[in-house]
Amino acid sequence: MILLLPLFAFQGCGEPDLLTDNLVVGAAFPEIVMRELDGGTVSIKQYRGRLVVLNAWATWCEPCRREMPNLQQLSDALDPERFAVIGLAQDEDDHLVREYLLDQNVTFTSYIDPAGVVATDLLGIQVFPYTLIIAPDGRFIQRIGGAREWQRQEVIELLEKAYAGDYSALQ
Repeated sequence: MILLLPLFAFQGCGEPDLLTDNLVVGAAFPEIVMRELDGGTVSIKQYRGRLVVLNAWATWCEPCRREMPNLQQLSDALDPERFAVIGLAQDEDDHLVREYLLDQNVTFTSYIDPAGVVATDLLGIQVFPYTLIIAPDGRFIQRIGGAREWQRQEVIELLEKAYAGDYSALQ
């Protein structure tokens, strides 16, 4: 069982028994390309060297909306040279996503996946919010389904340990 799970109450949009994806812990994370809100694209490879907290969310998902400020607090608490908190919005309207992020003062990097090609088709995510932790070397190290309280000191310490190579805390 995931050590992070007991720290938080599960809340998500979707069925909890659908917490499956196409990823294998310890394997290389797929070379996904994400669409920027302004239309450009970025490869996940750009984040090599940093521990990545990749959160798939949607503006229509209430638990996602409640979680975003916590993710912002996490992003603010982590060293941007060693960590990247990234949002991947499952919305059709980039203006709606941008509006929500501005309204909530969410400034960490966010991308959009309007057709679900990355989250649903490539990664197999069925529940939102859904967070994936990627090691600095590009290996997939953890999945977390549902909303969490990311700003908690215990979570920050677990991510710090994971960055240092101690993934046992996340297992």
